[in-house]
Amino acid sequence: MDAKRNKLRADWIKKIVLREEEVMAMFGWSKPTIARLRRNGELPHSKVGGSSFYQPKALKKMLKDRMVKPKPQTP
Repeated sequence: MDAKRNKLRADWIKKIVLREEEVMAMFGWSKPTIARLRRNGELPHSKVGGSSFYQPKALKKMLKDRMVKPKPQTP
């Protein structure tokens, strides 16, 4: 992970909401990926005018809920 993303992640914890561009930079997601997640109801967001906003707490929950757990190894 590069230094720019680390700084973004440290800053986003302090914020109440994030703009779409901040989410894109932080996770390396494209606009179509964010749009698909919103459209499928997987990415909670608020809309004001034409802009979408995201709560860091909701992003953390979404990522935690989608966590892939490793399968136990068989002997």
